[in-house]
Amino acid sequence: MDKAQGLEIGRAAARTDIAQMKTLLTALIADDDVNRRGTWAYFANKTLAYLNNEAPSPFAIWNLKGNIKLSFAAFSALPQVTCAGAGPCLDYCYSFKSWRYPTAYFRQLINTLLMTTEYGRTVISSATSKLPRDISIRLYVDGDFASVAQVAFWMDEIRKRPDLAVYGYSKSWRELLAYDGVWPSNYLLNLSNGGNAEHLRD
Repeated sequence: MDKAQGLEIGRAAARTDIAQMKTLLTALIADDDVNRRGTWAYFANKTLAYLNNEAPSPFAIWNLKGNIKLSFAAFSALPQVTCAGAGPCLDYCYSFKSWRYPTAYFRQLINTLLMTTEYGRTVISSATSKLPRDISIRLYVDGDFASVAQVAFWMDEIRKRPDLAVYGYSKSWRELLAYDGVWPSNYLLNLSNGGNAEHLRD
């Protein structure tokens, strides 16, 4: 799968277009051996089964193991399609490098889709409530707050778990500034450069 295909499927997920997702995933399956574990077709097939309500999600919402560089629990969504504040940063976005691995892409894809519906956010909320106590987590290793509603959702979730130490980076400055709710004391936000709203810094 190339970047253009990944973004096309991701845009369908971001607008909750399940039919288009299924069409694009089916085309991806046709390009490879669906039974060969670890391939794009293998995980596309599992994701398609999930969308058809034939199987549970092949991925956990939270990656509790992190990765070699980041050893804490992490939540990610697809870069670019969820990044409301994206600007020149798209020219050098490191998140696309993770798409070398089908597992990273499809975890991000499913999380992106879940964030678009009330049911999906309920699923994420349930998974967040079951995180181990007193751990550090990073909200959005990849992707970002796509809307003010998503900012509000996450601030509510973080307040429900005061035992968690949550931090993250964001370029969704407009969405964050528009949020008028209560800011959780256990959330540390770092505003990133390279977005489209840096003029709001002052």
